[in-house]
This record gives sequence, structure tokens and C-alpha cells, in this order.
Amino acid sequence: MESTDRISAGNGEKRDVVDGKGLTNNAISTALFKLFKKNGIPTHYVCEGSNEFSKVVRKAEMIPLEVIGRFIAAGSFCKRYNIPSGKVFKEMTIEFSYKDDSLGDPFISKTAAAYGLDIASEETLDDIENYAFYIGICAQDFFKEFGLTLVDFKVEFGIDCETGELILCDEFSPDTCRLWDKDGKSYDKDVFRKNLGNVSETYKVLLDIVQENK
Repeated sequence: MESTDRISAGNGEKRDVVDGKGLTNNAISTALFKLFKKNGIPTHYVCEGSNEFSKVVRKAEMIPLEVIGRFIAAGSFCKRYNIPSGKVFKEMTIEFSYKDDSLGDPFISKTAAAYGLDIASEETLDDIENYAFYIGICAQDFFKEFGLTLVDFKVEFGIDCETGELILCDEFSPDTCRLWDKDGKSYDKDVFRKNLGNVSETYKVLLDIVQENK
């Protein structure tokens, strides 16, 4: 699996190339997947790849769901419910969206996913939700060490084609989460979405942090 320098906003409407983004995302995602694996979360990660942009992963049949975990209200969540950005939740919230760009990745309930669209069994969805909670806590602690707050994140799961096991797939990177420093500055894809500064420089800061703390 190889990370690229391509970056997009929304469902791919706006695409650009950010020098070094692929290397940064791969380094951060690799570090986190190693952490998740160490903490008992099954993932597709096998080992580092042949270059700094790649990793070796297990083949999986992807489950067409995006699993969104939120610690703090931000972005579309605030618009949807008309609440101020920055509201801290008493407990991490988990949402599911049906992964289909043509439909705008609509939000979907567990029962609709299990019994309406037969995406996965209710038991598998419960496992996904439980893993997502644990992943969120692990990632939150990871970034906290670097003075960053994990605001929210998106993860995807699949079924291992060889073992039939539910595993975490895709990536966990600045492209798939929101990260704020103590002053509320973004260190994630919002820098690109909202034109908040130099994306390459922002991602490079994260890369330096991870490489210095390996």
C-alpha cells in the first residue's frame, strides 16, 4: 500500500498535490498501526514497505462504512446540529456513514447497515464500534504526547481475505483526523480545506515530530 501526495476535500471535488504529504501520512499511519497492533487491535499492517511511502498490508474485503469518532465538535458536525465548534463531549461519540461518493457518504444507523443494506452483521458492527472506541483512545494518547489534541477521526475496516478476521484497514493520518495544538491551530487536512497556511510545512512538522519520537 503506497501513500501519495494527492490531497482532496469533500468527495474528491477539489484535488491537489502536496509535496511530502504521502511520506508524512505513511510515517504517521505506520507508527499508529504499530501502536494499535501492540494494543491488541487487529490491523492489515504487516511491515514497512520498500520505500518511505509504502507499507506491506494484508489483503482484505473492505466493509463500505466510514466510522467517525469524535471527542470535540468540529466541522460538519457543528453545521448539522447548529452547535459551536470546540464543544467537548462527555464521551467519545461514534457515527457510521455509508461509503459511497455518489451518494455523499450518508450517515446510517447500525440497524439500517445490518438489516436494511446487509453491509455487515449486527455482531460485526458492535465489534467495529468497540474497536473504534479503543482506537480513538490509543490515538488520543499518542498525539497528546506531542502536545496535540485529537478532535475527531475516521477509520475503515475490512475482512481479512485469508483468515476471515475483522481488521482495521486504510490509514490513520492527518488526512483522516483533526488535530489541534493548544492554541487551536490545525495540523491536518483542514489546512488545505480552509486555506489556513502552507500544507507541506504543516505536514512536515508532524513528520519531524513522529520521526524524532520513534
